[in-house]
Amino acid sequence: MIPCLTLPSGFREGLEEVLPAEAHRLATDRLYVSITHSQTGRNRTVSTFSSREELIKVLLASSFVPLYAGLKPVEFRGQRWMDGGFTDSLPILPVGRTITVSPFAGLQDVCPVHGGLLDVQLRLANMSIMLSLENVRRLTRALFPPPPSTMHFLWEEGFEDAVRFLQREGFMEA
Repeated sequence: MIPCLTLPSGFREGLEEVLPAEAHRLATDRLYVSITHSQTGRNRTVSTFSSREELIKVLLASSFVPLYAGLKPVEFRGQRWMDGGFTDSLPILPVGRTITVSPFAGLQDVCPVHGGLLDVQLRLANMSIMLSLENVRRLTRALFPPPPSTMHFLWEEGFEDAVRFLQREGFMEA
C-alpha cells in the first residue's frame, strides 16, 4: 500500500503565523484565488473574504492536489475544493491588466526564459507552458522541494525573471 501524503500540518500554522489579524480585509478585492470544485470540476475565482479563517481555508483549498495532499478536498463555504490550477492556472481579471506569473517557462509575463531546445508550447488550464525537460524538473521541485541552497538559487532566478519583466515594461532601467 502506498502511503497517502497530506498537506503538512505546518502549512496551516505557517499561514496563521504570517497572516495578520486583518489579512482578509487587506486581501479582499486585491487577491484573487483560483479554486476547482471537487465534484463538478468547475473553476471559481475568489476575491472576497469574510474572515481570516475563510482566507486561510481558500488558500489551503488552492493548494490541495488530490493524492499528493490527501484524499479529502478542503471544505470552503460548505463545499469541497481543490487547486484551481486544474481548471484555470492563470485567471485574467475582468478589469485592468493582469500580470501573469509562472514558475514554468512559457508565454507568461513573468516566467523563466530558458525552457529547452524545442519551441513547442502546451496550453494547460489557461497557461502556456514550453514542452521541455527543464519544466518537468520544475514540476518535480514544486512537488518535492529541494534543499535550501537550491531553493535560494530558484528564488534568485525568480527575482531575475521579475526584474526582466519590469525592465521590458519600462518600469525599471536596465
